[in-house]
Amino acid sequence: MHILAFILIFIVGSIIAACDGDYSGIAAIGKFVGFFVLLFVVLWLFTQPVLLIIAIVVLVLIVIGCSAK
Repeated sequence: MHILAFILIFIVGSIIAACDGDYSGIAAIGKFVGFFVLLFVVLWLFTQPVLLIIAIVVLVLIVIGCSAK
């Protein structure tokens, strides 16, 4: 219960601080949420082998395109 209370206080405090121009709390929340979204997307890709192969091919094409300068 204390952990849930801390999370809620942190979220509310981050929003209040963002109103004053300090966006570091919002950035931390975004990184935390983004990590779990990325984790679930990768785990979902592992359950879909065809999509995993397509994602790897797209990633390789992006790396080749970025390094061709």
